[in-house]
Amino acid sequence: MNIEKSTTVKATAGRNSAIELLRIVCLVLIFWMHASASYENNEVSAWISIFAAVIGNIGVSCFILISGYYGIRLNIKKMMRLDLMLIFYCWISLALQLAWGARPGGEEILSYLLPVIGKRSWYFTCYFALAFLSPFLNEMVEKQGEMRLQQLIFTMLVIFSGVTTFFFFDINGDGGKGIVHMVMLYLMGRYIGVYQKEKRYSTGKLLGCFAAVAAVNFCLNGALYVATGVVQNRFARDNTLFTVAQAVLIFLMFRNVYFENKFVNRLARHVPAVFIFEWTLRAIISRYLFDYVQWRESVWYELVLIGIAVLIVALGSVIDCLRVAILHGPEAWFVDKVCGIGLKLKGRFLQR
Repeated sequence: MNIEKSTTVKATAGRNSAIELLRIVCLVLIFWMHASASYENNEVSAWISIFAAVIGNIGVSCFILISGYYGIRLNIKKMMRLDLMLIFYCWISLALQLAWGARPGGEEILSYLLPVIGKRSWYFTCYFALAFLSPFLNEMVEKQGEMRLQQLIFTMLVIFSGVTTFFFFDINGDGGKGIVHMVMLYLMGRYIGVYQKEKRYSTGKLLGCFAAVAAVNFCLNGALYVATGVVQNRFARDNTLFTVAQAVLIFLMFRNVYFENKFVNRLARHVPAVFIFEWTLRAIISRYLFDYVQWRESVWYELVLIGIAVLIVALGSVIDCLRVAILHGPEAWFVDKVCGIGLKLKGRFLQR
């Protein structure tokens, strides 16, 4: 189906707040999906969980597409600051878990103490790997040319998504939550950013395609549920063609809109922090503010869960604003010191 308009739109220089807004929307959808999947003991909740997975599981894929669209430029200091942010929230989470009486095992404690190496969040562990691969990937995109990149992306889609979608055989065995899938999506985003940046597509047709793909995705997962009696959401996993197509379509829809808003851009900066702190924020809300799980038998429960997702984003953003205000200076000093020591050691090594 040809959904491309014949006209092109002049590229703008500023940061598109519509794409930054997509980050925030995806975060809310992911949080809703996580909560909805935790309660599936009746017919209504099961079908809503399927719908939430179909819509919400595109979130991380959109994050990676956005990274590819803008392009990751490896900066060691920025990566160190990101790691310090992860350590800050993971250490707080561990402290609260211990204060609440939890007794995590040694491996779990290690994942809190060293979140990237310990794979506290698969996304951030893979993101670090992607960041260090990005100089090679960026160079490859620019040197291979548009047609060659198309062939590479198509090949990866067939091997890593097509086989998984239609034969239930996951070559990587990670459900798309791994570096191979991340690299593929990054290359897709890079392709759009480098070779399709000035092209725009009909929003109406993009929306129609998105609705059609999502409907097929929902029906296939629903058929599996009817046949087995168990919610599986196999077709809504990260590495299926349906999820990839939905993520690309929604990204292109948001890219069609251009506006600049300082509040949206600032809020989007806190998305990584809120993402890593989600489950601790859920526990804080349910323990000290509002035990929303008590509403799970209510017909309004899913609306409550969406409201909680929005609350997590708002509360997490406020907390991260405070963290940045207090720790930005000390973090910058620490990063500069470590990088300075590293450069001195490098210089001495090269002199030998």
